[in-house]
Amino acid sequence: MKIITLTEVLVLLWTFFAGTGNFLNAQPDVSRLTLSQVLESILQKNPAIATARWQKKAAEKKVWEARSGFLPKISLVGKYTRYQEPMIIVPIHEVGKFPPLDDKIFNSQLQLQLPIFSGGRTMAAHKAAKAGAAESRAQGEFVETRVIQSVANIFLQAREITDRRNLITERLNALRQRYREMSLLRQEGRVSEADFSLVNAVLQSTMADSLELESAWHQLSVRLGQIVGTDHPVIPDISEQSGSDRLPIEAELLPDTSRLEREINSPEIKKAQAQLLRAKAMKSLAKRSFLPEVSGFYVYNYNSGGSDWNPVGEWAVGLSVRIPLFDGGRRFASVGAANAAEKAAAASVNNTLLEQRASLEISYLKWNAARERRLALARAAESKQKYVEASRKLYREGRISLSELLTQETELLALQLQEKELRYTEQRVILDYHALIGNLTTENVKKILL
Repeated sequence: MKIITLTEVLVLLWTFFAGTGNFLNAQPDVSRLTLSQVLESILQKNPAIATARWQKKAAEKKVWEARSGFLPKISLVGKYTRYQEPMIIVPIHEVGKFPPLDDKIFNSQLQLQLPIFSGGRTMAAHKAAKAGAAESRAQGEFVETRVIQSVANIFLQAREITDRRNLITERLNALRQRYREMSLLRQEGRVSEADFSLVNAVLQSTMADSLELESAWHQLSVRLGQIVGTDHPVIPDISEQSGSDRLPIEAELLPDTSRLEREINSPEIKKAQAQLLRAKAMKSLAKRSFLPEVSGFYVYNYNSGGSDWNPVGEWAVGLSVRIPLFDGGRRFASVGAANAAEKAAAASVNNTLLEQRASLEISYLKWNAARERRLALARAAESKQKYVEASRKLYREGRISLSELLTQETELLALQLQEKELRYTEQRVILDYHALIGNLTTENVKKILL
C-alpha cells in the first residue's frame, strides 16, 4: 500500500480550503455583496444603528415631555362613594339652610391647573432633556461611524487577504512543482535527503500560511453577515475595489495635523459636551428646588346623591403657593451631587479633547511612517526580485545551493507581503483618522477604498 506522507495530507487540506470559497458561493443561503451595496444597506438594516435611532427618538420624546411643563393641565375626575352615615351632597352656602343628605354620593370634578412660577425648574428640566437628546444624537453618530468603519475595514482586509493569497498561491505552485521534480530525482538518487527535506519544510510552512488566510477570509464573511443584519455569512465581493497599486488618495482626505484644532468635532466630543450641558441643567434644577412654586387653578364640581339623582354644579378658582421649608437635607445633597456631576462632565470633556488630539497626532504619525516604510520596502522588493532572478540562474548552473535559493525566495516573499501590508495600513489609518474627526461618511469610504 502507498503511504500518504504529511506533505500530501497538507496538500489535500490546502486544496480543500482553497476551494471552500467556491463552495460557499454555491450555497443558496450565502450571498455576495460589494462595498457599495453594503454601505447602502447597513444604514437601514444594521441592528446597532437601528437601536441608536430608537434611543434618539425616545430622547426627543423626553424633550416634548419636559416642554409640557409650561402648558396648563386639564383633568376630569369622577368618584362614587358609599358612606356608613348620610353625608351632605353639596357644601353649605346659607346659614340655617342645610343641603340634602345621602349615604351614596356621586362626585365629578373638572380641574384646570395653570403654572405661573416654578422657580425655573421647568426651564431647567427642559434644558436637561434637550441636552439628553443631543447626547443621544451624538451617540447615534458614533454608532453609525463605527459601523461604517467596521464595514470599510472588512473590505480592506478582504482585499489584503486576496493580495496575500495570490502571492502565496503563486509561491505554492512553484514549490509544489519543485517538490514533484525533486521527488522524482530523489528516487533516482540525484538529490540529497537534506535538500528534499528543506523543500518539504518550506512547502509545508507556506501551506500553513495559506490555510490561515482561508480561515481569516471565512471569519470576515461571518462578521460581514452580522453587520448587515443576517444570520448567515455574507462574502465580501471586492470586484469593484482597486488593488494595492490603486491611484493616490485625494489630498483633502489625507491626514493633516495643521487642521487639528478645527477638525476636532467627533461624535465622542459632541457626546461629552452634551453630557456637560445636561449636568449643568441638572445642577440648575437642583438649586431651584429651594424656590417657591406658584400655580393657579380652576375647579368645577358636579355632585349628586346616588339615591335621588339631582346633580348640582359649582365652580371654584384660586391661587396655590408652595414654599419648601424642610426635607431632611435632601435638596442640599441633591445640589452637592449635581455639582460633582458637573465637574466630572467638565473633566470628561477635557479628557476627550486630549485623547482626540493625541489620537489624531498618532494617526498622522502612523500614516506617515507607513508611507515612508512602504516606499522603502517597494524599492527593496524591486531590488530583491532582480537578485532572486539572478540566483535562480546561478542555481540552475549549479553555482549556489538550494538552501540559499530558497532563503532568497522566502525573503522576497516576505518583502512583498510587508509592502502590501503597509499599503493597506495607510488606508486603514486614513479610515481611523476620518472616524476620529467625525467625517467617515459612506462617500468618503468609497473615495478611500474604491
